[in-house]
Amino acid sequence: MATNVSSALTNSLTIPQRRLFLEYAKKFAENCATEIGTFRTLMEFRDRAYQMQLNQTAEQYKYLRQFMSGSAKRKITDISVPVVMPQIESAVAYQTGVYLTSYPIFGVIASPQAQSAASQFETVIANHSVRYGWSRELIKIFRDGYKYNFGAAFVHWKKSPLQSVVTSTAIDKAGLAAIETRNVGGNCISRLDPYNMFMDFRIDPSKYHEEGEAIGWNTLVARTAFKRFVATLDPQKTTNLREAYESSYQGSNADSSSTLGFYRPTINPYLNLGNLNQQGTNWWSWVNNHQTADQNRINYKDFYVITHFVCRAMPSDFGKSGNTPTIYYGIIVNWQHVIYVEEMIVANDYMPVLIMQPNEDGLGYQTQSMLDTTLPFQDMSSALWNISLESKRRLVFDRLIYNERFINKADIDPASAVARIPLRNASQFKGDDIGKAIYQIPYREDNSASNLQMSEMISQMADVASGQNKVDRGQFQKGNKTKTEFETTMGNSNSRQQLSSMTIEHQFMTPTKEIIKQNILLNQGVDKMMNRQDRVEVDIDPVAMRKSILEFKMTDGMLPADKMLNAELLTVFFQTAQAIPAVMGEYDVLGMFLYWAKIKGAYWLDDFKRNPEQQQQFLQQYTAFNQAEQPAPQQPPVGV
Repeated sequence: MATNVSSALTNSLTIPQRRLFLEYAKKFAENCATEIGTFRTLMEFRDRAYQMQLNQTAEQYKYLRQFMSGSAKRKITDISVPVVMPQIESAVAYQTGVYLTSYPIFGVIASPQAQSAASQFETVIANHSVRYGWSRELIKIFRDGYKYNFGAAFVHWKKSPLQSVVTSTAIDKAGLAAIETRNVGGNCISRLDPYNMFMDFRIDPSKYHEEGEAIGWNTLVARTAFKRFVATLDPQKTTNLREAYESSYQGSNADSSSTLGFYRPTINPYLNLGNLNQQGTNWWSWVNNHQTADQNRINYKDFYVITHFVCRAMPSDFGKSGNTPTIYYGIIVNWQHVIYVEEMIVANDYMPVLIMQPNEDGLGYQTQSMLDTTLPFQDMSSALWNISLESKRRLVFDRLIYNERFINKADIDPASAVARIPLRNASQFKGDDIGKAIYQIPYREDNSASNLQMSEMISQMADVASGQNKVDRGQFQKGNKTKTEFETTMGNSNSRQQLSSMTIEHQFMTPTKEIIKQNILLNQGVDKMMNRQDRVEVDIDPVAMRKSILEFKMTDGMLPADKMLNAELLTVFFQTAQAIPAVMGEYDVLGMFLYWAKIKGAYWLDDFKRNPEQQQQFLQQYTAFNQAEQPAPQQPPVGV
């Protein structure tokens, strides 16, 4: 039996049922606390390694303070060799080139009869991707995937107020500009902060949208941001707003395993943001001091913890009739009030939260990320460099043996190019013999060069472990390869990257496309949008799109162009067609060339395409030119 979506979307939970929903969410979050603490600790360690901030010893801070005071020329501090960050950024850049450089990000194919609906679908997707910044969010998700092997996204239909400039129709303001506000909806892909998520660690992350029972995440917002967020919610499903506005948030819990507050990690030692969760503007006190008291005025708070909770539960769990598992999406404020709940109508039974794992081997959360793979090489390479730097400290600061009866330690500690060192009890020395007072240990640097050479070799091992090379990161790499050998080598070096792309495509991108497609078919209304690629206005007809069978096509960057159409074979075919006219009549050689050019990236070809009038004019000029170039027929000699 068909489901009436327009009426089903209005289903929600009553106030008593929302209390059960709150208890369900809180119990689930508290049960995840133990694993969340370990998960956050591991992510903090990975982020410090990525930002090269693992060395947080007191000695390192001492050197850093001296650097910040302007005495860097006299101090040699430890360094971290950049191995992890370049590897991750190269992998992120590759996946960005694969998925995010085409327009629209997700292309659509259909039968020739449904080409109009496919064009509408592509136009809608392109409009949504620009409006809600899909590329920006997906880049962050890629980076999370390679840092933590855990990149989470919330794919949902979002309604946003849109203001546009129109011409006023009022009699007294005819012809003047006016602002028109309306709500528009679209598919939104939001990156979720892994530090503030809680989930069931028994479920494989890459299968969470299919097999997961519940998942949630916390955000921290200020008063005005909370008000703007509430304005985007469906008022028919929103309750307890005043109580939520006046509820208190006690600040971040110091316990890293707490799932009921907002957690802010400390990664950068130069910037302490730990007190931000506790401080803010006391708006109620400010209003009382500047305005007259009003009993009906809402007592707003400084900050609010907004918890988004998605679960696959039975309606009977919340006091409703029915035992068929249903996906619910709710919004909880300060873990005290449920202001919004909806029963999600999904055609594919996917939860709207997807988790990316570029490295998937079946071990779930225990699978190492690219960062984990390359970190040992960064540590060892940094250790070898720091051993050499320690030797340089010995060269700069020297090692002395001194007699404290004659030399004061405070006089020889400062590393100064110009120093005046007083000699005590100088009467005990005869002539210039001061060897009894101080002795400089000879400096030797035997293994420094070999240490640096070994460090370079270890960095190359990281390339082997991650499947990259210097050329992938835009660096010069020595070699005597020909052009063909170089292209073959680079093609083989991309195999590891393409393996990740195939994993991401079928694990993350495919369900994302399906959710986006179903959201459009369920929610998209009649509209008029601009197709930026064709530069034409497109009338969006949701009925026509629902009647058509539409599929997403493979992203252009997934397969290299040379694998899709061999350039050498195409050249041979063109030469054969030129020599054998029958081939030109059998095949559309010009179409083949245009197809090959577009695969190689010439999407600008359509910008230079002639219209029918220009084509007719060109053919006339071309025909006239050929006739003028042909030699005149020879006349027979006179009298013959």
